[in-house]
Amino acid sequence: MRFVVVLLLLVMGSSIAVYADVYQWVDDKGVVNFTDNLENIPKKYQKKVKVQLSDDSGQEAASPVPAPPAEPGASAPQPLEQPAQQKLYDGHDERWWRAQYGALRGEVARLQASLPVKRAELEQLRRKLVIYTFTRNRIAYQDKLAEVQRDEERINALTEQLTALDTQAAIAGVPFDWRQ
Repeated sequence: MRFVVVLLLLVMGSSIAVYADVYQWVDDKGVVNFTDNLENIPKKYQKKVKVQLSDDSGQEAASPVPAPPAEPGASAPQPLEQPAQQKLYDGHDERWWRAQYGALRGEVARLQASLPVKRAELEQLRRKLVIYTFTRNRIAYQDKLAEVQRDEERINALTEQLTALDTQAAIAGVPFDWRQ
């Protein structure tokens, strides 16, 4: 039974993370950021973005990331260069493993950092609801409560994905320092 659960987590975790390009950049404070949507990258960092491709080859594109063409006659992006050959674990190289761990841990950290503020706002809305029983107060409280619950559920889901990735890495024999 335990084997089936581990296998299920392994399959679910790997299938979710494999098929999306991940964009990485470092901001002015030195924080490494990840996203799967080009529109989420601030304009001043778009020339510094590295792309983790979604295919299993483990390729990474050097910066800059080509912006979507503004005009219909714009030139096509240049083909990406092949990186130097590295040892693969479960079909992926060091950059892929580090990017997967970084993306999951980064999002968990971001959500955990925002939760105390949202909980404080929720408590203020609850107090306001007790004092003033207006419909708008109840709606605002319910909306904030739903937002906090969504963040908590997302943290739990990401933690499960991180556990599945850890299991996959252990099975593949990925070096421990790549998992940091």
